[in-house]
Amino acid sequence: MTHTASLAASLILTALPHLAAAEAGYLSRNIAVDHRDTALQMHVWYPADAGGEAEMLGRNAVFKGALVRRGATPRAGTYPLVVLSHGSGGNAPNLSWIAADLAARGMIVVGTNHPGTTSGDSDPLQTVKLWERPADLSALVDAALESPLPGVEIDENAIGALGFSLGGYSVLTLAGASVSAAHYADYCTTFAGQHDCLWLSNGGVDFDALAQDARYEQSNTDPRISVVVSVDPALSQAYRTESLKGIDAQVQLVNLGVGSEVYAGVDAAHLAGHMAGAELVQVQQANHFSFLGECAFKGAYIIKLAGEDPICDETGNRTRADIHQELKQTIGTFFVHQFADQTG
Repeated sequence: MTHTASLAASLILTALPHLAAAEAGYLSRNIAVDHRDTALQMHVWYPADAGGEAEMLGRNAVFKGALVRRGATPRAGTYPLVVLSHGSGGNAPNLSWIAADLAARGMIVVGTNHPGTTSGDSDPLQTVKLWERPADLSALVDAALESPLPGVEIDENAIGALGFSLGGYSVLTLAGASVSAAHYADYCTTFAGQHDCLWLSNGGVDFDALAQDARYEQSNTDPRISVVVSVDPALSQAYRTESLKGIDAQVQLVNLGVGSEVYAGVDAAHLAGHMAGAELVQVQQANHFSFLGECAFKGAYIIKLAGEDPICDETGNRTRADIHQELKQTIGTFFVHQFADQTG
């Protein structure tokens, strides 16, 4: 079914308490993983009681960051778990605006900077190794379950995933989606000028050769994941229809924009029809970059001078802060209701 974000935002939370009076707690630690040569840094946002040091996580010359309390005392209890996956060239702290909000709603949120596809370490030849990101996310689930916060337990029947762009693909593949290398090659032949295909081809990616690596089309399903929110999912044209039909998880698909405002590579509208019960949300007057953190006063100017994508620009008259408030309510409501249904 299809909803606008304004409709979804009107829903009232009826389960897990929103702890808006206190900022989310935050910590980070390294975890060793079998599929990487180096450890992953795991970022953790959690419901907090007291203490900690106030910090604008993700703050830099371009972005404002989001307020957290580093090292705050965890609020004892049993909570759902949400794994978070950033987009290509992004990073986990930049999405602290949504991670901290989910923690305030009563969830443990964990994310990492995916090597080879993160800020300052974004390589087209690494980006096409699509099997690595889902493995990162499954490793985060393992680490959260094996070593939870003091006084905190993870509800193993309530584990979800939230991803943006390439992260949106990553979380869908955890739920059972798989892609066809041939379909993606065809997409990049048809839409050769799109910035995703252009960036990959300029980086030396041979789309025809992708089909020779079986890992590109392998299943990355993690049966522990029961709720998924995928925002502007990358590789939209490459998914295998049968894999989408086989997804059992509860799925919310979010597009930042409506109709032709959404470029083909992240268009979720045609995916929703293949997933039984999937919810499609289309956010008015938003664009692909609206999911990134709020930009600082001089952020747009700095980006323009650097010749980068216009990541601080908006569509229409809405501010990014306004869009974020709507997304927090839309995504937070979905997770809360789905987890409540699953845990009773």
